[in-house]
Amino acid sequence: MKITILTENTVSRRGLLAEHGLSVLIEAGNRRILFDTGQSGVYLHNAQKLGISLEGLDGIVLSHGHYDHTGGLPEFPAAADCPVFLSEKALEDKWCLEKNGGPARCIGIPWREERGDGRIPGRLTFTAEKEEIFPDIYVLGGITSTVLEEAARDNLFRIRRDGQFIPDRMEDEQLLILRTARGLAVFAGCAHAGILSCLEKVRTSFPGEKCFFLLAGMHLRGCGEAQVNAIIDGLKQYGFSILIPLHCTGTLATARMRMAFGRSCLMAEAGKSFLIPEEETENRPRG
Repeated sequence: MKITILTENTVSRRGLLAEHGLSVLIEAGNRRILFDTGQSGVYLHNAQKLGISLEGLDGIVLSHGHYDHTGGLPEFPAAADCPVFLSEKALEDKWCLEKNGGPARCIGIPWREERGDGRIPGRLTFTAEKEEIFPDIYVLGGITSTVLEEAARDNLFRIRRDGQFIPDRMEDEQLLILRTARGLAVFAGCAHAGILSCLEKVRTSFPGEKCFFLLAGMHLRGCGEAQVNAIIDGLKQYGFSILIPLHCTGTLATARMRMAFGRSCLMAEAGKSFLIPEEETENRPRG
């Protein structure tokens, strides 16, 4: 399995661009899937600089309905040739309140109101809570906060309906999961319900199957040290062979995960590629 980071908050190579967002190309078996599209065409710029063609994708999976994961879709005309998998609730009118009481910010899908006029590429395909979109490749939604340390986090996200703001429970968020010979590979865009709650959902939805790989934005930026340590302790219970924290995980949490998991925790910036061994006897990941 090959993983290439096309958009991320950081970059370490000349000629590539970074932005607050996420886009990951996943190549496994004979499938090529794009997980999220960042907030602009940065992922296309970086793919071109890396010599990667995005023609002939099997599908695009949008993790949830925020601008920094979906905004780049209209920049990619070739997406018209493949299905775009998302929850129908991702198209809701999403906003974020400011902690200081300032005006709310619109953070939803920038193109959601234009999807019917032919300008949005791709065949929008609404997903069920658990759906096998290709053989051994799944999307998994219906995630709620079930872990105490995560349920206690402040939530400033809102949905605007009929001119009123109501709490956004992020019911549109979905994970991408690949079943491999080594176990389950799990991809999360932001894990708004909490990464441990996401993994608990995986555990109950795929009983008896091991999760060996996790790439995730974990929405821990700004969280206190005690909460970050509790999340790390929870992650240790899963025994991941490979952990890639990125995007909204935050500098503090990412650094602590690197210290806690050592060489099993890989750092990811835009332009980084990883070859993930699919057998336990193979060497460690190369990137």
